[in-house]
Amino acid sequence: MRIKTMTIKLKLVLLFFGFFCLPFLILGKFWYDRSMETIEDNAINNNQQLMRQINYNLDVYFSDIKKATLPLLAHPLVQQFVKIDPTNQYDYYDLSSRIRADLIPNMVYNRDDIYGLSIISLKGPYYSNIAFADRVDSYRKEFADNNKDNFRILGISMTGDGTEVITVFRRIIDNETYVTAGYLIIDLSLNRTTDIINQAQLGKTGIISIVNTDDRYLYHPDPQKWQQLLPAKYKNHFENISSPYFTNGTGAGKSIVVYNRSASTGLTIVSEVPLQELMEDLIYFRNLTLGFVLLLIVLAFVTILSFSLSITRALSHLMNLMKKVEMGDLSIRAPLRKDEIGSLNRGFNLMLEDLNRLIKMMHTSHQKEKEMAIHQRESKIQMLQARINPHFLYNTLGVINAYAIIAKVKPISQMTVWLSDIFRYSIDNPEDTVSLAEEIQHMFNYIHIQKERYQSLEVDVDLDLNRLKEIHTLRLTVQPIVENAFIHGYEDYSIKPTYMGLRASFDDAGIKLLIIDKGRGMPPDLVETYNQAFAFMSEEQMLQASAPFGGIGMWNVHSRLRLEFGEPYGLSIVCSENTGTIVEIRMPYRKERSV
Repeated sequence: MRIKTMTIKLKLVLLFFGFFCLPFLILGKFWYDRSMETIEDNAINNNQQLMRQINYNLDVYFSDIKKATLPLLAHPLVQQFVKIDPTNQYDYYDLSSRIRADLIPNMVYNRDDIYGLSIISLKGPYYSNIAFADRVDSYRKEFADNNKDNFRILGISMTGDGTEVITVFRRIIDNETYVTAGYLIIDLSLNRTTDIINQAQLGKTGIISIVNTDDRYLYHPDPQKWQQLLPAKYKNHFENISSPYFTNGTGAGKSIVVYNRSASTGLTIVSEVPLQELMEDLIYFRNLTLGFVLLLIVLAFVTILSFSLSITRALSHLMNLMKKVEMGDLSIRAPLRKDEIGSLNRGFNLMLEDLNRLIKMMHTSHQKEKEMAIHQRESKIQMLQARINPHFLYNTLGVINAYAIIAKVKPISQMTVWLSDIFRYSIDNPEDTVSLAEEIQHMFNYIHIQKERYQSLEVDVDLDLNRLKEIHTLRLTVQPIVENAFIHGYEDYSIKPTYMGLRASFDDAGIKLLIIDKGRGMPPDLVETYNQAFAFMSEEQMLQASAPFGGIGMWNVHSRLRLEFGEPYGLSIVCSENTGTIVEIRMPYRKERSV
């Protein structure tokens, strides 16, 4: 069965849905899920930090309460009070008066957070600066159930005048028998605790609560929950220390619960933030984006469909004209339009005109091909001649050397050998890579010739030739820079060359070779121009024949190094002053060749 080929219109529709709509929907779903996870993670992390900070502040506060009340436990008046005989009313009233006069002003009236102070003796008597009788029996029962705690936060209670306080008790140890003789009850103003909690803001409806060690709410924004047991689900999660958060509820009522338990007080700080509140802006933005994207998809689909119809009609008409051309009718022409299809039709018409011309030009074309073949042969001959001439000159230098040896003119013989080596090194392919040791040896030949010209020339070389064999470079890299130093550092200023230095330092990337002269140097703006060009010129600019500044010697060396090895290899001018110039060449270590 023959499968029908899909039309361009159908292909455009499929491509539109396959490469635009479907990927967008997938990416949109992924983006939304990741955004939800990120917001939830950020909310959890922020709440964890807030809970830790609140717990820390509460630890500091209750620690301060411990320190402030510690002297009371051993105070003589307190010790006498817990030891008095319950039947001795005189001692009871006497000690109560002294406590009211000496202790209460110092502890209660000097601190706005301590609302009340009470002392309960296990023998029966008790004293309090506030209405306290209705709570004594419940506290005695609490002490009997928790007689080992030295410091315990009981919870929030209501005083006789309707003030809400957090009650804390401490055991009083008899300083003679070292057994528990009574309890110190401290009623703390609830405002101090709520001030610490209210420092943290959890959005519009988020709440923060405090759970005591007995899994009851010590504090909750809803007073109806004070002293109520924690929900079983919360309690089970609180026992999992490795995951200090969980989600509660489902759907729109889902919330993030984060908790932190203090090792000092045993209090657990709990935050609950509705997830809907965190996601409100994101959901609105998602819906707005989804509506906009759907509208954009519909508009794009209509536009592509209409555009594809205009293209397919024009292409169908052009296909019919091409069938007529296949049958030999070269007189037809396609209609002209002012768009890409019009350009295609014009190209079709030009093709038909060119066919007629090509038929007439067939013989001329054969003749041009023959002429091209002749030119190619001439070019090959010129290339061979170009290779013969350098070898001829090289052989001529050998003859001159032979005559110099016969004539026993050693300087001429030596200079001929150096020049011959330079010439032989130079006629090889300049793009071949060689070791830096070979390049330095070639440079020495040039230096030897210059020393014959300038007897006072000092050559200062500090190089390890064995290590230079590991460096990878191109032919004619160092010698042009040295020659440039002679010409522009000395000869342009009519100065005899007196010094030429070479230094090398190694790092992980390769070698830094410094070429040093003591000529006049270059102007600062020219140095800046060179270094800017070395650092920022693109590969396309390096491939151009001309340099971005006056000379081409340094630019040619830098371009070849940079194009061959890439950054950071190439040239830079370290400094150039009236006392001389230092040029740096960076080259890599020799590359390992694959076998």
